[in-house]
Amino acid sequence: MFKVIEFARMMVGTKAIATLSAGYQQALAYAKERIQGPDMVQMTDKASPRVSIIHHPDVRRSLMMQKSYSEGMRSLILFTASIQDDILIAKEAGADKDALQDLEALNDLLLPVVKGYGSEKSWTLLGTESLQTFGGAGFTMDWPLEQYVRDAKIDTLYEGTTAIQGLDFFFRKIIKDQGRAIGLLAKQIGKFAASDGELANEKSELSKALQEVNTAMGSLVGVAMASQEDPKELYKIGQSSSRLLMMVGDLITAWLLLRQAEIASAKIGAASDRDRAFYEGKIASAKFFIRNVLPNLATDRAIIENVDNSIMEISENAF
Repeated sequence: MFKVIEFARMMVGTKAIATLSAGYQQALAYAKERIQGPDMVQMTDKASPRVSIIHHPDVRRSLMMQKSYSEGMRSLILFTASIQDDILIAKEAGADKDALQDLEALNDLLLPVVKGYGSEKSWTLLGTESLQTFGGAGFTMDWPLEQYVRDAKIDTLYEGTTAIQGLDFFFRKIIKDQGRAIGLLAKQIGKFAASDGELANEKSELSKALQEVNTAMGSLVGVAMASQEDPKELYKIGQSSSRLLMMVGDLITAWLLLRQAEIASAKIGAASDRDRAFYEGKIASAKFFIRNVLPNLATDRAIIENVDNSIMEISENAF
């Protein structure tokens, strides 16, 4: 039964992330074709030529947000799938029991991230960024975005809502696992962040983000321990576990994007013109994600550390 559920959650997350990728491709194509307004540096010149909207700064910001998330979360799917392959290989090879348990724990940890984080980010970005690129046209049936948004929403609901994924992630994949899998993952991320080579500044920011996640997680573990004396402390975890899940998802996405960017940095010098643009995009999306998404983890950590039970103490009629 649980194997069926695990498979379904992997597939739901994959479908959601694929929908975001399709939405991004549609938005990118439209942005290259839609002519509207002059270049921003010439906006006071009424005689200046009209340009495609991909020339406008906020459209580029939106497209890069879509690109970084869709490519980063695609890597999350492949990273998780590679661990599932390693589990099968280890079983066939009669691998060491501890090594196999480590792989299985990592897979269990990542499944709610793929499903919960993947579906939540995909649904949100399809509406706030992909459809938004089209303006009012995106709300009509002339373009597929309105259907993508509707189709993606269900992914946050079936096979366990995002809140359920967050609770499962914290109580079963961290507390019950005694931090084994999250510790293994953090070790991999920390080792990469401390490595030499390209993107030193970005790796430094990744290291800071890892610390933010560890601090937030430690805070909730402390709340879980306090709940043994006061069960109402569990309400704080109920308010915060989904936020922690999103933090971990962003951390993993940043790490995987930087891994790609490091490879791209090593290859771009000898690349053909076509490959150069591809590598340039990989480097740019990683740097963008580090600068525009990871800083939010400090705010999320502060919110988790300062959560209280005030909303649980008011009457139902106050809502």
